[in-house]
Amino acid sequence: MKKIIYSFGVCLMATQIQAQVYNNGAELFVSEGAVVSFNTDVVNDGKITNNGKVHFQKNFDNLSLLKSNGTVVFDGNSMQVLRSPKELSFGQLMLDNDLKLEAPLRVDGALSFRRGVIESSLQSPLIFSAGSRYDGASDFSHIKGVISKEGSESFEFPLGDGSNYRSFRVAGNHSNQTLTASYLYRSPLTISEKVSENVDAINQNEYWTLKSESAKGSAKISLANGSDLDGIAFLDKGTWSISEDASLSATTDLASGTLFTRAKSRNIQPAIGVYPNPTDGEFFLKLSGMNETELITVDVVNQDGTRVLQKTGTVKDLRKAYVLPEHLPATELTVRVVRGDSKKPLYQKMILNK
Repeated sequence: MKKIIYSFGVCLMATQIQAQVYNNGAELFVSEGAVVSFNTDVVNDGKITNNGKVHFQKNFDNLSLLKSNGTVVFDGNSMQVLRSPKELSFGQLMLDNDLKLEAPLRVDGALSFRRGVIESSLQSPLIFSAGSRYDGASDFSHIKGVISKEGSESFEFPLGDGSNYRSFRVAGNHSNQTLTASYLYRSPLTISEKVSENVDAINQNEYWTLKSESAKGSAKISLANGSDLDGIAFLDKGTWSISEDASLSATTDLASGTLFTRAKSRNIQPAIGVYPNPTDGEFFLKLSGMNETELITVDVVNQDGTRVLQKTGTVKDLRKAYVLPEHLPATELTVRVVRGDSKKPLYQKMILNK
């Protein structure tokens, strides 16, 4: 069977065609410097290799092979749809119209936002490969839906709701990971109305989500200025709580997905206390400035570092009376409360009298 190869090595602008373009088993090669424009729906059931520039002004259905190290431009006059049974990959992508993804789309090089919004979803995300970049994101051009980012470099997720640009930034990390983010213009209180005592005020209009594919993944996030809500609250076991250093990790269940929004802290500092102090063997532990459902570990150690008592549970459960082992002599002890991996332990000295 003879293979048909179409090779474009010069600038080619397709004339206006009303019927659908169907590539049935042929090979289309667009060389460097060549420009091809399709102003009708395109169905690829052959092979397309793009090293130049290809303009799509209608829908594009890829049913077979597509390799694009060159530039792909979506610049139609009405919503365009990109379909494929498997992930597509573009070296350079230029957005000049609204585009709906019905397949995962990977950007290996650069994405240029000019005009229009990309609508993506969890099943069909926009994926930025490690080292890829973008420019031009704004209220008029961004991503509405789901973005995945691979690599370890810092990255600002170009998210929005289709009308407003609502990005957030993740700082560089020491290890590679895949982070997946989304934005919702919806009150976070529809998810949970429970707010921690350390939250003075919370954004009631919007929230973001971030998830790491690594169980040990972490992310330090920041939101653009422009609000008196200068802190970040995350959903912690059903309660909105202030993130002390804007870091998300296994402690905030990042592997399952962490919800966060803007908030203002009451500036209540986490603290512990013991009483009576000195004690004759029984004491009560005071815990303040922490979420009631936060998981902590209470350690009591003597002067040589030997642990004499340990309890693990929630703040609510461990705010109680404790009894030290009877065999302990009079001594100075240290009560330590260990919190999540991104939070500093809290210490309190205690005297044991016998």
